[in-house]
Amino acid sequence: MDENQEFGPRTPWWMWVVILLCMVPGLSFPAMLTLIDSTNAVIKGLTWLYPAYVLLSGFLAWQCYGRRTLMSWIILVLLVLSHACMYYLTFHQIGY
Repeated sequence: MDENQEFGPRTPWWMWVVILLCMVPGLSFPAMLTLIDSTNAVIKGLTWLYPAYVLLSGFLAWQCYGRRTLMSWIILVLLVLSHACMYYLTFHQIGY
């Protein structure tokens, strides 16, 4: 049996590039740590979990691509939306 048939089709090179480009904003994690409000535990906790979420989303998008391509795109769209939310949480003043 062919190895690709056993595990599904391989992820093409262009999808690797798309996944990596969607994960690049996660590199801003050190800058986010310096800008968060240290008194707000929720924002601080979300900021600490953010890199794990970015890595896990990239991994899951890569895993899903061969069998469930649409699911892979949904994961990447949610990742990009979460980047926007994290930037809003860390770089803007939020009034309660």
